[in-house]
Amino acid sequence: MSAPLKIQHLRQFVLAADLGSFRDAAHGTFRSQAAVSAAMQDLEQQIGAPLFEPGKRARLTPLGQTLLPSFRELLATHDRVQDGARLYAMGYQGPVSLAVMPSLADEWLPRLVARYAQRHPDVRIRAVDESSPNVHRLVLSGDVQVGVAGQLPRTEELAFSPVARDSFGLVCRKTHPLARRRSVPWSALAGERLIANATFATLKGRQLGAGVDDPAMDISNRASLLASVAGGLGVTALPVLARPPASTGLAFVPLVEPVVERIVGVLTRRDETLLPSVAAMHALALRSLAQFTRRKGATLY
Repeated sequence: MSAPLKIQHLRQFVLAADLGSFRDAAHGTFRSQAAVSAAMQDLEQQIGAPLFEPGKRARLTPLGQTLLPSFRELLATHDRVQDGARLYAMGYQGPVSLAVMPSLADEWLPRLVARYAQRHPDVRIRAVDESSPNVHRLVLSGDVQVGVAGQLPRTEELAFSPVARDSFGLVCRKTHPLARRRSVPWSALAGERLIANATFATLKGRQLGAGVDDPAMDISNRASLLASVAGGLGVTALPVLARPPASTGLAFVPLVEPVVERIVGVLTRRDETLLPSVAAMHALALRSLAQFTRRKGATLY
């Protein structure tokens, strides 16, 4: 089997052909003229026929003229693949997919994606919001590479990095009698029209009252949920990380007796090396979620 053609030899060949000079080809590839001449002799031996006419000037033979387009195409392919590989290795290219639980999808997720896209403008990003069990399932199956969700029973195939201890609070209109309290026991919700949401999966079976286990309404979309509370249809319970901003006109009052927490973190598949672009998203998600946790008033893990 013949030895593979050397990219450096092909590059010197194309330069010599384009510039009509071995000296200029040597200058363009940071080699001596003698080294380029020797490289062209090696290339001709590999091809099995002369590529340059005898003499000092780099004038192609008919075979050299015939092979020049193919060598030029091979160089372009090599350079394109090499540049692409470097961009992938540096995290500037490569697909990134993530799944985020709904309580973080409206306020935190857009900021995360914006920060990442600013640093990695050529990376294709796919983001979905799903319940925490579905986030775990999507990461486990490989449908997404990074997940942000509440902690579930340990799965050996998943690596979970906890970030926040997220406790629940009552969300109601600011004119609601309970809005003036510093804290509210879960038992105080017994007489309220309670609207469930996607986070209620954490509350089921904790003996927090009939309203939690059998709510009057169930609205999974966060924007619709807050609009319903603002419209006076009822009250709801949300974690601190999902507490509505002041601009909504809604109050957030910590729920106690008992304090119910969920652990929120970032997960990936265990023992699987991440693409550099995905590793950058994973690292940014950890930092960004910690910053968001402090800003919202939740407790860092």
